[in-house]
Amino acid sequence: MRNYDTYRSVVENGIVTLYCQSEENSQEEIVISLPVASIIDRLNKGEWDEQPIIGVLLTSEWFKNQTEKELIPYIRCIRWMVAHLWVLEQTKKNHGKPIFMLENSPITFILSIASVRLAMENNIEVALTESFGHEQGIKHTLLFYQEMIIPTPDKGLKISDFGKGVFTAMYLSLSGEGVFGITLKQPEVLH
Repeated sequence: MRNYDTYRSVVENGIVTLYCQSEENSQEEIVISLPVASIIDRLNKGEWDEQPIIGVLLTSEWFKNQTEKELIPYIRCIRWMVAHLWVLEQTKKNHGKPIFMLENSPITFILSIASVRLAMENNIEVALTESFGHEQGIKHTLLFYQEMIIPTPDKGLKISDFGKGVFTAMYLSLSGEGVFGITLKQPEVLH
C-alpha cells in the first residue's frame, strides 16, 4: 500500500467512507466505503490485517458511531487493536522482523495480527469463560484486554506492562516451557 499524507472519514446514513490524499497527488481518493455495522465482523475476519492503518481508522469510526450494547463486538475490536499493537511493538523491537523471542530460550514465534488474535482468543478468552462462565467471562475478557493497553503522550496506544507480561506468559505457555509464569517440570522418561 502507498504512503498517504492524510486520511479523513465521513459517516452518512450508517456508511463510513474513508478518503486519502497521497503525497504525489492532490486529488483525494476513496479507500473504502462500507456500513459502520459491518466493520467489526470484517475486522475480526482479518480483512485489514495487512493494512492496519485502515483497520485503525475504521475502528475509530466504529467506536464513534457505536450504539451496540452487546460486549462481543467490543471484545473483537479491542482484541484486534491489542494484537496490532503487539505485532507493531515487537516488529520495532526486533529490527523490522515481526517476531517474539522468549528470554533465555531458542524459541522464536513469528507474529501476525491473525496469529496473535487467534492465540488471544484461544488462550485468554477461553480461559476466562471457562473460569467465570459465559456472561462473566465476557465481562472479564473486555476488562482484561483494556488493561493490556495504555495511552501514549501523543494520544496513541501501546501495550501496557501488564499486557507485555500477559503475552510473555502466553507465549511461554505455548512453547511448552511454562504456564503463565509457572515453569513446568519436563516429564521424566522411564525405561
